[in-house]
Amino acid sequence: MNNYIIGYLAKIQCTNYKMVLNEIAKKYDIGLKEILIEQLFQFTEKYLPNKNQTNFIFSMSDDPEREEADYLMDYLDYAPEMQSKFPSSGKERLLILISILKDMVIQSKCSKLVISLTDSGYIYSYKSIKFVQLSEVLLDDFEKNQGAPDTLYEIICE
Repeated sequence: MNNYIIGYLAKIQCTNYKMVLNEIAKKYDIGLKEILIEQLFQFTEKYLPNKNQTNFIFSMSDDPEREEADYLMDYLDYAPEMQSKFPSSGKERLLILISILKDMVIQSKCSKLVISLTDSGYIYSYKSIKFVQLSEVLLDDFEKNQGAPDTLYEIICE
């Protein structure tokens, strides 16, 4: 299965947010592509961005040349000798993803992050959490599911 990360940052207060997000993508050597609102697959009306606010709608991938986030969200441990820019431990790779998300939220000065983390492209559950709970909730959900939780997270940052 392919792992997908799509979502958006809402009510961005940073004036040069596209440059800031581009720098974050370069720092972690990931793909961060702006997409259309229509590409927010399975986002119900409740979780779509407000068109009257400054939003950044995106898909994130393991590499600028890819569409999927297979390594960042695969919770399995790989053989230590595997050649990859990411650690062999699934938990360590998830911690990198969490760091990326935190950087995006903090540096864009957004009011919320809405993101789906799936291994199928389908969302089966929805959670609304506070930004301070991000690490704890994602670590717990990935541990319970032993991988991508097929969940849409509304992360409130205000």
